[in-house]
Amino acid sequence: MSRDFLRPQWHLTAPAGRLNDPNGLFLSGDKLHVFYQHDPVFPTRPKRTGWGHATIDLGGDLIPRHLPDALYPHLPYDLDGCYSGCAVPQNEGVRLFYTGNVKVNGERYTSQNQVHLSDPDGPHGGIFRPDPANPLIDGPAPGFTAHFRDPHVTCDEQGWRMVIGAQNDALEGQVVLYRSQDLDSWEFQGPLNFDRPAPRGYMYECPNLLTMTDTQTGEQRDVLVICPQSDVDTCVYAVGLLDGTSFHIETDFAPLDFGHEFYAPHLVSRDGRALMMAWMGLPGRDETPTEGWVHCLTAVRELVLENGRIKQEILLPEQALQTRVDLADEERVLTVFDSHGNPGPRVHYEPEKGTLTLSREGDIRSMACGSGELHLTVDGCALELTAEDGLVAAASMAYGDWTEITEERL
Repeated sequence: MSRDFLRPQWHLTAPAGRLNDPNGLFLSGDKLHVFYQHDPVFPTRPKRTGWGHATIDLGGDLIPRHLPDALYPHLPYDLDGCYSGCAVPQNEGVRLFYTGNVKVNGERYTSQNQVHLSDPDGPHGGIFRPDPANPLIDGPAPGFTAHFRDPHVTCDEQGWRMVIGAQNDALEGQVVLYRSQDLDSWEFQGPLNFDRPAPRGYMYECPNLLTMTDTQTGEQRDVLVICPQSDVDTCVYAVGLLDGTSFHIETDFAPLDFGHEFYAPHLVSRDGRALMMAWMGLPGRDETPTEGWVHCLTAVRELVLENGRIKQEILLPEQALQTRVDLADEERVLTVFDSHGNPGPRVHYEPEKGTLTLSREGDIRSMACGSGELHLTVDGCALELTAEDGLVAAASMAYGDWTEITEERL
């Protein structure tokens, strides 16, 4: 039996093979370019990750449209993978930064590299030219292991800044900072230091550091997103101010998403706000009922900073299967049904407890939640919700032929 009903329409999936982290989001007018980690021959051949490429028209139908893959591991410094990175639009084109991965006799070597992209809006998605000076950063900084990857580049009043996810020699997760005036030469500044407790993990993956404008105060604040790896893979954010390598935290680290599958988000600035996509998957979880492809990305979300907290809005067209409910003082249950009338995922709001739970086949995610709008959407196997007017978000994979969402007041 065909399982085509599992493939989402508005959530980006790979045409074939394995998809994971989103990379290098950038805007060209209303067109959002999205790169992503792609193993096109998964699972029949050994893993050699490159970058897939797609675009999403934010002013149009929001359906991802695929372009030829952008990067494929073939150079001496990336033979075993072109790992996660970012994009920096310039007048002369776009610069892509990524981690090259090489394994020799079981030992890992990583480097940070750049590719010059021209004509990205052309019919083939652009021309990609590796920088002849690669690697830009050859190996980890002193005091760090080869788990040193995922560059994210933004700018501030001091110039360009790059954060990299790292593991120090004590096997602790950290974020390290580099700075540059020209995007070509990078100087190591050191690991970020936090003045409030940070999550524990043996590695911090996929850091994002960007400046957002608080819609309530009008002030600019630095937002840091990290994925601490431990017994449980999570994603958290903190809001504050970066001063040198000191990150002065004003809003403690908090989950960015409470769902079953949400990891490695990638953020890009847009007029003081941000656009975000994330991997709806987790490391080591590739067993799914999909055929010929595995995993997807979240829908595009718009993020705003309000009173030091992130609010999220899922960008989907009206025709998507979705419902919006105004939560107040009444207990609510929303249930997703398949085409045969069988119940599937369940969302339960309990105002007395101040909680919202998302249940999928008995696996429950619980989150603190107050009143405000709840937005629940299902697109193929991708389920996403926001609640409390966007202060709470959750993404989960739910494999079924979903056709209806019902609401029950208790």
